[in-house]
Amino acid sequence: MRATTFTFASILLFATPLVASAESLTFTLENKTPNMVVQAFVSPADGGKSIELLHKKGLFGGKSRQLTINDGSDACVYKLRLVFEDDSFEDVRDKVDFCETGTYTIDD
Repeated sequence: MRATTFTFASILLFATPLVASAESLTFTLENKTPNMVVQAFVSPADGGKSIELLHKKGLFGGKSRQLTINDGSDACVYKLRLVFEDDSFEDVRDKVDFCETGTYTIDD
């Protein structure tokens, strides 16, 4: 009886589809400009939904903050858009690999 139970449990285990686990990526955003960043958007470089990381908490010039990308994907490379308090913005031309980048710095 015990062998039957084990065999049945093994069949259930292997018959269950495996779901890829999504990672959360954490990095530090450093603002070395005199202006406050009011929004920071990321979206996977290969397409996907854009998410806002600052959650209505601006990042003042000269400050830094640890941010987490938790979008449910297993992507590493993202497009980044930063919006400043004067409604100007910076689109990062190079895609950022947040699996390899611990800190992203905004300069003047």
